[in-house]
Amino acid sequence: MSPLDRRNFLTGAVAGAGAIAIGGEPSGAAARARNQAAIIQQNGGGASGIPRAGEVLFSQGVASGQSTPRGITLWTLAAGIERDSRLELEVARDAGFRRVILRRDVVARKDEARTVHARIDGGPLRPGEQYFYRFSSRSSDSEVGRFRTALPPDSRQPVRIGFFSCQAYDAGYYTAHVGLAAEDDLDLVVCLGDYIYERSFYDDGPRNDRLGPNKDGEVESVGGYRAKYGLYHSDANLRRMRASHPMMAVWDDHEVEDNYAAHRPGEATLDRDRSFRQRRRAAYQTFFEHMPRIRMRRDPDRIYGKLRFGRNAEILLLDERQYRDDQPCGDQVGTANCPEAFAKDRTMLGDAQRGWLKRSLRDSRATWKIIGNQDMFMALDTPAGNPINPDQWDGYKAERRELMNFVRAKGIENVSLITGDIHTFFAGNVTPSGREPDLNGAVATEFVGGAITSEGIADSTAREPLEREERLVLAKLSDSGVRANNPHIKYSNQEFKGYGVLEARRDELRVDFRAVRNTKTRRSQVFTLQRFRVRRGRPQVEVLGPPLGSFPN
Repeated sequence: MSPLDRRNFLTGAVAGAGAIAIGGEPSGAAARARNQAAIIQQNGGGASGIPRAGEVLFSQGVASGQSTPRGITLWTLAAGIERDSRLELEVARDAGFRRVILRRDVVARKDEARTVHARIDGGPLRPGEQYFYRFSSRSSDSEVGRFRTALPPDSRQPVRIGFFSCQAYDAGYYTAHVGLAAEDDLDLVVCLGDYIYERSFYDDGPRNDRLGPNKDGEVESVGGYRAKYGLYHSDANLRRMRASHPMMAVWDDHEVEDNYAAHRPGEATLDRDRSFRQRRRAAYQTFFEHMPRIRMRRDPDRIYGKLRFGRNAEILLLDERQYRDDQPCGDQVGTANCPEAFAKDRTMLGDAQRGWLKRSLRDSRATWKIIGNQDMFMALDTPAGNPINPDQWDGYKAERRELMNFVRAKGIENVSLITGDIHTFFAGNVTPSGREPDLNGAVATEFVGGAITSEGIADSTAREPLEREERLVLAKLSDSGVRANNPHIKYSNQEFKGYGVLEARRDELRVDFRAVRNTKTRRSQVFTLQRFRVRRGRPQVEVLGPPLGSFPN
C-alpha cells in the first residue's frame, strides 16, 4: 500500500471494526474466526515443551511499543499461572479477527512477573499500517489491542505523537487518559516519567479508599514494585490508553525514589529497609517487566534510544536519572545558582549518553528532531535571574550550554523538546543559557506537557472543590509571575492537568495541550487548552490560541 493512502485506510479500518472496542471486553476464544490461508504460523522461540495456560486473568491489559516500519513489541501479563506457561498471540488486520495474519505461541514467565514481551519483526507487517492483536489461553482471551507500525523512511506523512507524565494514582482520576486513548491517528505515545510513584504523597486524594491493603505505602522490593504496577494498571482508563497506541516510556525519579541521582538516594524515603542500590535494581527490573519493550542484553538498564517516523520526525528518548551527578548544593529550592551548579564537569546525561545524543542530532535526516526530556530544559526563575529548581537542567548549566552550542555550531535545525516532571504546562524557546535575552537567540523549542494527576503549586494550597476560585486566582497570579520573570517562556498554565499532542509536518510543528477540567471526579471532559506552532527553520514558539468553544462549561 502506498503511504499516501495511509490516513484513508486507517479511517476505514476503524469504521469497520464492528462492536469490538479497543481495550474493551475480550471477544471470546470460542467465537474466534480463523482464516488459515492468510495466517503465518510461528512457534515463538522457547515455547516448545511448555504447557498451554489454562484459566488466565489478563488483569493488566495489553500494550505495544518499540514500533518500527515492520516491527512491534507486544505485551501482556498472565495473572494466575503457577509456572511458565504458553499463550497464543494473534495479529489481525481487523478488530473482529476475521483477517488474522499471524498466529504465534509465546511464553509468560513466572520469574518475570508472568509477563510476555513478544517481538515481531518483518513477516506480514507493513509500514504505516494499523493492526489489532490479542493473547489467549485455553479458556480466555485478553482485551483487543491496536498498534500502528512506523512510517517508511521516505514518507512525508504528518507524524502525531502524544506525550504525558506524572500520574500519581492517589492524586486523582485518570480522566486525561480517556482523551489520550481516543486521540485520532497517533503514531506513538511517550511517557516522560513518573509512570508510578514509589509511595503516596497525597493524604487526602480522591482515590484513597481504593489503594489496597498497604494504602499505597512505600515500596522497595521487587514484590512491592510489582504490586504498585498492578495498582496503577487496575485503572481502566490507563489500560485503554495502553491498548490504543504504541507507547514508549522513560523513567524519571518516582519509578525508583524521589529526586535520586544515579546511585545516590533522594532522601525522601520514610523508613528504608534495604540499601538504595538494592531498591534501584528492583525498580529497574519491574519497570522493564511492565513496559512493552525488550530489555537489551549487553546494556540491560539502558532506556535511552531513538525511533524514526518517516522523513518528518525522529524522537530521541533520554535517561536523566541513571547517569547524573548529584543535584548541586543539597538540592534545595532556590540553590540552582550556587557555584556548584556552574561546574564544567557536572553532568545530567553522562559521557556516553551525551555523545550518543550529539551524534544522533548531527546525523539525523528527519526534518524535526524531537527530544523526549524528563526535566525542564528552560530556566525557571523567581525572580528573574534566580533559578529555583536544581533538580532540572538549571542545576547542570554547563552541560546544557554545551548541548545547545553544539546544535548551533553544527547548524542543526528544528530541534524541539517534549518534557514532563514539573506538573505544569509550559511552552517556550530554548537558548544555551536556558533563558532570554540571549545574544544569538534561541536554537530549539520546548513543550512541557503538564501532568495526568500529580499536583502543582496551585493544588498545594487549594485542594477542595469549594476552593476552586481561590485556586484559579493563585494559578493565574503564579502564571503571570512566571512569564514576567522568564521571557523565554511564552505560555504557562498551572490550573489544569492533561497531556500534549505533537504533529510534525513538513513545514511546521504543531503542538496542542489537552486538559481536563477536574481530576478529582471520575468523569471530566477533555478539551484543547492551547495550540502552538513552530515554523521550520525558525526556533520560536507561536501561541495560536485555543479553538473557539473548546473550554467546557
